[in-house]
Amino acid sequence: MKRDTSSGQGITDYLLRLSPRLASWMLALVLIVIWQIAADTVPGIVSLASSPLLVADRLMTMAENGELWRNLLPTLEETVGGLFLGLMVGICGGVLMARSRFAATVLDPYVIGINGLPRVALGPFFVVWFGIGILSKVLLAVSIVFVVVLFNTREGIESIDRDLVDALRSMRASRWQMLRHVVIPSLIPWLLAATKIGIGLALTGAVVGELVGASAGLGWYITNSLNVIDMTGAVTALLVMAIVAMVMYYGVLLIERRLLAWRPQARM
Repeated sequence: MKRDTSSGQGITDYLLRLSPRLASWMLALVLIVIWQIAADTVPGIVSLASSPLLVADRLMTMAENGELWRNLLPTLEETVGGLFLGLMVGICGGVLMARSRFAATVLDPYVIGINGLPRVALGPFFVVWFGIGILSKVLLAVSIVFVVVLFNTREGIESIDRDLVDALRSMRASRWQMLRHVVIPSLIPWLLAATKIGIGLALTGAVVGELVGASAGLGWYITNSLNVIDMTGAVTALLVMAIVAMVMYYGVLLIERRLLAWRPQARM
């Protein structure tokens, strides 16, 4: 007797036709439903991890009374400032170490040593040195971001195709033409990759600084919430941070797709 597999094949075909973005949203929905069911049925879950409905209600309340914006804006300023300055410092250091063997030999031990430090643990030092204002958070974020950018910049320059460089030199290309047609196109993918990694690192630096000492910010809000065992407030702040990171990441991804539209997509 022939077994009818058309229904199973139909489900398989439907799942294969789902776009990755839709599948991602469906996964998020499933996780939220599971979270809410656990909060409603498992004793103690709400006191430990709140629930989606409570978090959504708190988020709307914070948006209405302005508490969300009072704490979100300082964290955004610290994150963007730390990311931007970290990019600048990292690019300058990477170019210097890639172009000068002397500079690379001198600076390598220090860069490796700084990279080995638990910069998150340096948060209290930065607050003591630079106060509880925005400066300490920005500098902490810079200290975390710049090493990644430096390594990527250096690797990007050192991986430039030497045959292509020699070909342009044989055609007597100027320094500007070499920079425009070889160096910058080769370096952009490395810098964009470093920026995408740096977003999370900069946000981490900003929030850790706020956890140590601040008068506003998402990290400050988490500390205050946990001090009074307000898990809904703490989870809400974590959710806002995750949304900020995703928005910034996808913003960089859009820039990457525009700048690297010429590059063929790798297929597995």
